[in-house]
Amino acid sequence: MDHQHYVVAAYALTFTVMLATAVKVWLAGRSYRRQVRGLATVRRHQPRDARQHA
Repeated sequence: MDHQHYVVAAYALTFTVMLATAVKVWLAGRSYRRQVRGLATVRRHQPRDARQHA
């Protein structure tokens, strides 16, 4: 392989790692938003006196 092949391979590897990281972060954020939405729904339906105060 000459220099150009190494450069193309490095760019391809970098793109793959960046894409995998972006998908991982997106999925983690999506599950976090679902958890927050679920907690907000539960808290909204509790009476005020039943809620724990921090």
